[in-house]
Amino acid sequence: MLLRQRGFTLLELMVVLMVVGLLLSMVNLASSDNAAQSDTEEFGKQLQAAFTQYRQEAVFQNLDLGVGWLPEEFWLLVYTDPNSQELARDMSVEELTRLQKNPWLPYQSNLAPTLEIPEEIYVRLIIDEEEIVQDELLDEETGPLPALLFLSSDEYTAFRLELTHNDDERFMVVVTGDGISPIMTETLWPDEF
Repeated sequence: MLLRQRGFTLLELMVVLMVVGLLLSMVNLASSDNAAQSDTEEFGKQLQAAFTQYRQEAVFQNLDLGVGWLPEEFWLLVYTDPNSQELARDMSVEELTRLQKNPWLPYQSNLAPTLEIPEEIYVRLIIDEEEIVQDELLDEETGPLPALLFLSSDEYTAFRLELTHNDDERFMVVVTGDGISPIMTETLWPDEF
């Protein structure tokens, strides 16, 4: 008896390739969504860790620290008393005038002086249930003003930072602090916003 072998037709091969292509595109789409969520959660954890360090630094160094919010980064600032006699000896009249207008200077320490905001992440800051407008915190002449304060008394500005990713708006990472308790980070989904 003679057996006849039958191969696949071109149509069958095309259907199989199309199904495999669809499955691969679904896997790729799911992994890119996970990457957006992972990147945003990682930045939220960075902010939580940095703000916790700022809080500890303010207490241990007996300083009042602030966080300036610029378009692409957060700056660590320190309150500098413009009426300090010791400080006045080392500054020019121009520097003292600038300091009287804005007593917040960049803080020089072993802590990172800036924290870069990833380009694809949108930041929204809410204090006392009111959204903070970033442009109001920057004076071109005197530099940034603090959006958040971390005081030597171990208190800080109660806040809510909402982080969303430009590539995936199905989730939001929220960094919050009530002014006394530890700073927290959580991921929220649309029904929780």
